[in-house]
Amino acid sequence: MKHLLILLVLLGTFLYFPLSFEPLFKSLESKKDKDVTPIIIEQDTKDLFPTIPESKYDSIFAANLSFQSDGFDFPVGKPNGENYFKALKFGQRHHLGEDWNGLGGGNTDLGDPIYSTSDGLVVFSQKVCCGWGNIIRVVHRLPDHSKYKYVESVYAHMHDKLVRAGDLVRRGQKIGTIGTAEGKYSAHLHFEMRDFVGMSLGPGYSRDNFGYLGPTKFINLNRPY
Repeated sequence: MKHLLILLVLLGTFLYFPLSFEPLFKSLESKKDKDVTPIIIEQDTKDLFPTIPESKYDSIFAANLSFQSDGFDFPVGKPNGENYFKALKFGQRHHLGEDWNGLGGGNTDLGDPIYSTSDGLVVFSQKVCCGWGNIIRVVHRLPDHSKYKYVESVYAHMHDKLVRAGDLVRRGQKIGTIGTAEGKYSAHLHFEMRDFVGMSLGPGYSRDNFGYLGPTKFINLNRPY
């Protein structure tokens, strides 16, 4: 009788616990399905436009013809992005640029040099709120391009910015260093290219990518002569 009682208790336990834990398993499975990294939308900085307006670009480049673009290189690991990778691509999760990281990951690239992708005019160099950090914007004049007269490159989350608005820069010139936007992110370069110069700084992420170019695609199609 004693053995029979123990057997019945064990059988009851076996039958009871799967029923008891079934809601828990369903709950965990539901959580797993919903555990997707959210899109982080930066605050749109609509009041931040280039310090030097588009109306001045023609006269500045006319007086400085040697600073017109003769082609584009990558802004890190010059000229071809050696020892870096794109942690977040253009268009991925509605990203309006590319996030470039050193191969070591984490903050191993903190302080690494950032280079101007091409000859051009610095039109904005400021520290900005809302997760942007130090920003540099450079306008490039393309004298012989079939489609674009001007394009703009944007470099964000910088630790140091080494040029000011009004400076003329060369392709491959060091203009700053990779940062973390004062600790908001792991170190990386957020890099954008635009075919509509003069826009506000923008949100960083958006379903509307009007005015934005895929940086890698554009650079690969417009390498130096």
